[in-house]
Amino acid sequence: MSTLHADPHTSPGYADLILSALRRRPNHIAFRFTGEDGMRRAWTYQETAQQIERTAAALGRLGLAPGNAIALLSGPRPEAFTVMVAACLAGLRYAALHPLGTVDTDRSILSDCAADLLLVDDTRFASRAHSADTRVVTLSELGRLVDDTRPGADDPRGPALYLFYTGGTTGEPKGVMLRDRSLVANAWACSSWAWPPETNLLITTPMSHAAGLLVAPGLLRGASFELHPSFNVDRFIDAIEQHGVTASFLVPTMLYALLDHPRLAGADLSGLRWILYGAAPTDPTRLVQARRVFGPVLSQHYGQAEAPNALTVLDPAEHSDDPAVLGSCGRTMPGVKIALFDPEGRAVTAGETGELCVQGPLVMDGYWNKPEQTAAALAGGWLHTGDVARLDETGLITIVDRIKDTIISGGFNIYPREVEDALCTHPAVAASAVYGMPDPRWGEAITATVVLRPGRTATPAELTDHVRELKGAIWAPKRVRLRDSLPVTALGKIDKKKLREQS
Repeated sequence: MSTLHADPHTSPGYADLILSALRRRPNHIAFRFTGEDGMRRAWTYQETAQQIERTAAALGRLGLAPGNAIALLSGPRPEAFTVMVAACLAGLRYAALHPLGTVDTDRSILSDCAADLLLVDDTRFASRAHSADTRVVTLSELGRLVDDTRPGADDPRGPALYLFYTGGTTGEPKGVMLRDRSLVANAWACSSWAWPPETNLLITTPMSHAAGLLVAPGLLRGASFELHPSFNVDRFIDAIEQHGVTASFLVPTMLYALLDHPRLAGADLSGLRWILYGAAPTDPTRLVQARRVFGPVLSQHYGQAEAPNALTVLDPAEHSDDPAVLGSCGRTMPGVKIALFDPEGRAVTAGETGELCVQGPLVMDGYWNKPEQTAAALAGGWLHTGDVARLDETGLITIVDRIKDTIISGGFNIYPREVEDALCTHPAVAASAVYGMPDPRWGEAITATVVLRPGRTATPAELTDHVRELKGAIWAPKRVRLRDSLPVTALGKIDKKKLREQS
């Protein structure tokens, strides 16, 4: 484009924003990771920017042009970020396959996004790639091509289209369309969180989801990222004690595993400055425990694939021992508008429950190739999240539950999370999951699967009585099952679908 005719009001694309952030601190470390040879390695900001530009050019050498589609199957490694940004820079349609997904889900996503190329981490996922009908190139092959490629003025460029696939555990995956507008809004919003100075953030969760979208705002704040292939408590503690990690992102099940680990009592975690948690409801009693163990370093965020990561935030300064505060997801982020509506589309008053709906540049464009589902999700000019929430007089928002998880028992609407929070106040309970099961008398019977703390005991009748005393008879579970663990999805969320199948 001629600079004489450029629009002076054009906003930078997502890739341009990231490249500008990387060029500000050329010698700063962007990624630390363990290479395939077992040696620890690091990429500077400058090296990361070069990798992005060279990868975009290399994708062109592979015959891809703006409007084509690529998919990536990889664990947490620098290429999981640089390939995504390179695809955005080159105007490609990009989708990431979940490392813990299934072959059937892979095929569904590859078919839906019409992928022209699948890039695969050949050190871990070669067997899954063999089942793909799409053309496959390994990251090792791509790396050699990138090393032999130099970006040029005629390299293809275009607008970004990130397809963020969701819903694979409950039905056919849906490709959430996030364009430059949404991705840039996400980066700027998340950069306003309480990132500590000189953040070195450990990523152990798949970069195909929330963790991958933490990198851009971190780069805007000058952060570095330590990458582990998966979550392991011993490696997590080692990273803090030996490798200077100061922050991490944890889903609730990971936080609980850390709190329950026998090594925690003797660990030196004085370098830990920030724990960002989210992706699923977190037990307030465990947050009280975490705050006492780690100090004032907890920060919660709430979002969903359709408006990722940055709808609300509960900053470290707002965390306290108040269950009402810890049970909330914080306050509305700048740049978005949130309202709660009843089933008839009327705004509810403070203290009442309603569906949480959102407006703002962060919101998706829609679902790829699914116009009817797009129309339903964006009806009335609002993103309908499917979450039931409550707003108090101070502006705190509490997610009560998913609309689809609401239990109708004896004619009453029961929100499982309220029962779970009550169960977890019992001193013997480590974790719980509550869901409805068909029942000829009640319509749905409140059913709870409970994991007890090591060395503690409690009977199902005792746990039922505990909920009855706290909440009343309507909320008391009709069935309580004791188990050693709760099944989780690939995203680390409790898998209630599997629990229902096991009941």
